[in-house]
Order: sequence, then structure tokens, then C-alpha cells
Amino acid sequence: MNDEKSPETKMNRREFLGLSALGLGISLAGARPAAAARLPAPDDVAILYDPVKCVGCRACQMACKRWNKLPNESTDPLRIYESPRGLSAITWNIIKLCRTEVGWHFFNYQCMHCTDAACVAVCPTGALSYDPMGFVSLDRNKCNGCGYCTQFCPYGVPHLQVANPLTGAAKSAKCTFCQDRIWAGIGGPSCAEICPVSALTWGKRGELLEKARARVTELRAKGMNARIYGETEAGGLHRLSILLDEPEQYGLPSVPKTPGLARAWQRVIQPLGTGVFGAILLGILGAFLFVRRKIRMEEVR
Repeated sequence: MNDEKSPETKMNRREFLGLSALGLGISLAGARPAAAARLPAPDDVAILYDPVKCVGCRACQMACKRWNKLPNESTDPLRIYESPRGLSAITWNIIKLCRTEVGWHFFNYQCMHCTDAACVAVCPTGALSYDPMGFVSLDRNKCNGCGYCTQFCPYGVPHLQVANPLTGAAKSAKCTFCQDRIWAGIGGPSCAEICPVSALTWGKRGELLEKARARVTELRAKGMNARIYGETEAGGLHRLSILLDEPEQYGLPSVPKTPGLARAWQRVIQPLGTGVFGAILLGILGAFLFVRRKIRMEEVR
């Protein structure tokens, strides 16, 4: 009687053993600890923007599109040379006119590459992460299109781009600090390298801060209400800007904040999820060992 049931019993348990191993792998793949923010280091790479030098040529805007192979906002041949109105999934760098206390002048907008980035805090897959050199990198292969980054960024930088027109699946898109150029060692951000008047420059963050402070002193001596934006905001930005008025005049928050829900996600929900995965792993491992022992006992019989 036992011999008749044994093959079926063994088969079911072997199947469970295989499924347990599969579940173990899935759980390991799904568990991801919350990303840890770091302090900005003097040797981090960064960008400095000086609006006083900017002539609005939009060479930075065009270089960004060219290097990253980004299409025009409009498909209308009569409008393809019109400047985009704002950042989008296919416009990562843009020059706009701003009105401040010194009058109208140009200002450049792109990802701020925060040291304490809300987008990284809420990303559940690790698609957005802190590069060791300081900027916020993006791995679109890991992006699941949840859109959390687009909702929590205080600067409205990330946007979703439809990756599959049939399914509507989307991927996050934003300035990556030309990470491919940085990693390959062939240069820095295309926008900074193309700027003909050095309104955009790139280099080590510590050196750029010293340059920005000296520039602010120079502009204040000329009667301008100049200040540095990005030295401490959001943990310290890797896109530093010289402002000639209050940040709000540029559409920038004086105190960029990561919303409470994002903090809850990073500090509570993600670690809790990791704990749940850990419990699942222990349960699967326990079942794995128990069933393997039972199979061996049956084989000995």
C-alpha cells in the first residue's frame, strides 16, 4: 500500500521542492533595501550655471537632444524649430526667460541631481540611484513605469515616456548627467561642454563651489543680489546655480522638500517589505529543508 502511494507522494514533494527553490529566487530578486543618501563630496562631479553669462543661444539644449538622441517636441515640420515650453520625457535641458528684480534674463533648467533625492527615495526597483560620483543615474532597464519619481520630485524633472505604444508601458526619462560619457571617460555633460560662453561649466563640486562664491562676491560688488542655489538644498545639489533673485522667481523652491509619504516609503515601507521578504525566505528555506529531509527518509525506506 505504501509502495503504491510512494511514487505519487515523492513526485508531489519533488515538485514542491522545485517550486520552493523558484520562490526563493523570486524573493531574492524582489527584495531591495532602501537607497541610502550620501553627503556631497568635494570630488563629486557637478555643473555650475551662471545666468549672467548666458546669451540664450540654446546650444546646450540642442547638444542634449543630439547626444541623447531625443526627438523634437513637435512633428509638424513648420514647428520643429520652436523651443519646447518645458522639461518633458524628450526634453531634458531647456533655456527659458525669467523675470527677476534685475529684469528679464535667460535661465537653464535640468535635473538638479540632488544628494537627498526624492526620486531615488521612492523608486521601488533601483532604476534611479546615486552614482558614486554624486549624480542621480538612471537605468531604464530596471524601470517599471510606476511614475512615483514624477510625483515626488520637487523640481518636476522626471517624466514618463511611453516605451510600448501597444501596451502603454512607460519608462522614466530625465537628464542623466550624460552618465554614458562620464562612465566611458570621454568627457562631461554635453550641455556644459558645448556652451560657447561658459555659462555652463562642469567639474569637481568643491572647485565649482569656490568658483561660485567668488562669482557671487563679484556680482554683489556690482549691485546685484546674487546668491548660490544648490549648496545645501536637498542635501546639496550637483547642479549649482547663481540666482539674481529669490528662488521662487525662477520657479524653484526655497526649501525643496521630500514629501512625508516619500520618507515613509524609504524609511518604513521599503524596510518593512524587505522584512516581509526575509520572512518569506526563511519560510521557503525551512520548507525546502523539511521536504528534502522527508524525501531522503522515504528513499532510505
